[in-house]
Amino acid sequence: MFGLAFRALLLDGSVYEEIRERQETMFSALGIVILAGCAVGLAFWLSGRELESVGLDQDELLGLAMSVSTIMSGWFVWTVFVWLLGIRLFQGDTGFRGALRALGVCSAPLILSVFHVYAPMLTLVGVLWVLVSGVVAVKNTCDFEWWKAGIAATVGWGWAIGFSGLMLLFYHSAPA
Repeated sequence: MFGLAFRALLLDGSVYEEIRERQETMFSALGIVILAGCAVGLAFWLSGRELESVGLDQDELLGLAMSVSTIMSGWFVWTVFVWLLGIRLFQGDTGFRGALRALGVCSAPLILSVFHVYAPMLTLVGVLWVLVSGVVAVKNTCDFEWWKAGIAATVGWGWAIGFSGLMLLFYHSAPA
């Protein structure tokens, strides 16, 4: 799992050939998305409390679970848009599951969100890095030209980030 994520972080396009061929990489993709969701949840948790305090209460555990499920939902939304635009409109060369695996693996930069308290710009860098990694993933998974991969990945990423961001902000800003 970490080898695939590291290669995707380095924007190695050949990792997506391997992902397309090996269906068992779905578990790696799922694990990476869950780790990314935990990192985002921990960023919200850390930004709302004193750094010296430890422990999670029931509401904070629910917030962490909400973050993980929202990031997973965003991953699915992104894949649906890539699949609809890339496969249906641009006649791409992969199925829904192949796109799901590829976009899951390229979600690893969201793990930088855990450092949000110390360096808020790292969260933005991670989110933008996911987009760039997603364009590389779509290009190599669907055998597209760069411009087609850019359109499919960016539209889906925008909807996923918008959906995920709104859901997380709504949940974490709601009164307890």
